[in-house]
Amino acid sequence: MNQNGVRAFVLSLFLIVFLLPAYGQEEQPQGSQKIVLTLEQCVKKAVEVSPEIGETRYETEVYKSKQLQADSAVYPRIEVLALGSVSPQAKNDQLFVTDYTLKLNGIFGNATATVIQPIYTFGKIDSYREAASSGVKVAQAGVSKKTSDIVLRTKELYYSLLLAMDLRNLVLEIQDDLVQSVDKAEKQIKEGSPWADELNLFKLKAFLGEVEKNLHETEKGIAIAKDALMTSMGLPKGSDFEIADATLSPEERIPDAYSVSLTNAMELRPEIIQLREGIKARQALVEAEKSEYYPKVFLAAGGSLAGATNRERVTNPYITDFYSHAYGFAFLGVSWSYDFGITKGKVREAVAEHDKLLETKRFADEAIPLQIRKAYLDLDEATKNIEETEKGYTNARKWLVSAIANFDMGVGEAKDIGDAAVVYAKLKSDNLRYKYNQRLSYANLLSATGLDLREIK
Repeated sequence: MNQNGVRAFVLSLFLIVFLLPAYGQEEQPQGSQKIVLTLEQCVKKAVEVSPEIGETRYETEVYKSKQLQADSAVYPRIEVLALGSVSPQAKNDQLFVTDYTLKLNGIFGNATATVIQPIYTFGKIDSYREAASSGVKVAQAGVSKKTSDIVLRTKELYYSLLLAMDLRNLVLEIQDDLVQSVDKAEKQIKEGSPWADELNLFKLKAFLGEVEKNLHETEKGIAIAKDALMTSMGLPKGSDFEIADATLSPEERIPDAYSVSLTNAMELRPEIIQLREGIKARQALVEAEKSEYYPKVFLAAGGSLAGATNRERVTNPYITDFYSHAYGFAFLGVSWSYDFGITKGKVREAVAEHDKLLETKRFADEAIPLQIRKAYLDLDEATKNIEETEKGYTNARKWLVSAIANFDMGVGEAKDIGDAAVVYAKLKSDNLRYKYNQRLSYANLLSATGLDLREIK
């Protein structure tokens, strides 16, 4: 086997290294109970324990609190002020006395209550309520978006683990063939067979050493993928975890038509829901800022009651004694302010935020169809290549078996075994990679259309 052949052999066996996420590996103790989970169970577990999803759920609570504030603005606002202190002595006959001596020999209490009920605000309250309601939907869609990300990431880890396991099995298969050939070559040399050749033995052992090195790499890939998957599901370090599937199999489900997928994306995808509700919220905020140009009409009522132990009540309607009085009031009011451009600036800012979201929506309307189309093309390419590489590696396997048989009979060379092993390994690993790509392409399609969230409900 020449240098290029060896390099191709190594690269073909270790495509998994480029497919696995770079997660750190941490030694874990053996657990007492074995956990075997299917892909669906892994996805549900990862979604249940994800701190990222928990964080976005608190964002929803924040917007629900804002909605409560906006909804409560239609109710009256009540303010109560209560005071208590010592009071100076005073009598009715001292009303016009100028020679007054301060005597703090009493106590007093004062309670004042005011009720203000908004009547008409030119849409300000309704606009804030609408904005808060849309804000809650935006936050809820954010939870769905993060959930979709976790679902896709878990599937990628699961398929990566299956790919690593399949590549290890491929290496073990080739290792077994080479070990048998090495044993036979050594036996031929020991027995003095006329076609025995130490050069062929050296070549076979060199091929075997390369394969054994690759086996260690695949074991490492399996450990990394399994550790990453366990971490994403929050499994304890002592868990003895295995996945239910033993090998990668092609995706059997047939996707919907492109037009159906596009419709689903525009209706179900969390990002679209976020943009749609975000635009509604921004429009409502624009209207709320515009309402500042107009007056606010309200109804107010209130009263005050005060009394002191060393004072008499003054009944003169033109005189109010802070320490001893009782009165009430009710009126219809109008509040209107002009700020010389501040409101206008706030309106422009709100309009700009609204228009920015419109541009984002326009970009999404152009990008999402392209993303869905790419997922279809990737899926179609992988499906076709699975069939073609399967034909290829089947014939390469026959080639390898024939090369081993010829070598055993003394009519073949060790190089023939190496060349056949390289081609077989490359085609088989390509077949596994295309199975991985097909599975992941289908997962990407579900994520792009918003249908992935239905799988976990």
